Amino acid sequence: MNKSRLAKLVGILALVAVVTVGIVHYVPLNIFPVQQKPEQSPQQVHDYYLILDENTKEVLMYVPLVVNVGDELISEDNKRYKIVKVEENQAYARFVEDLNLDLYRNDGRSK
Repeated sequence: MNKSRLAKLVGILALVAVVTVGIVHYVPLNIFPVQQKPEQSPQQVHDYYLILDENTKEVLMYVPLVVNVGDELISEDNKRYKIVKVEENQAYARFVEDLNLDLYRNDGRSK
């Protein structure tokens, strides 16, 4: 009797395992549906872009290139900025750090 109960238990456990594997194989994509990002409207292209400091509104540069959020620039006084917002043909840049470009010279000179 003990062997028949053990055989039934093993059979039931095997059936549960097969059903569980089948469910896990076919269902997970339906449980957590992938959410799509909303489509962004395409940016209008301008002849030039005016890049401004986000805080001081100081003009950093004019560029004849399309500017996007995430682009970086180095100003003439060796400050690194990152574009954080673009409105029409004006881009706003956030200060990141002062750069010491002497560290990157290959000719061995330093100031």
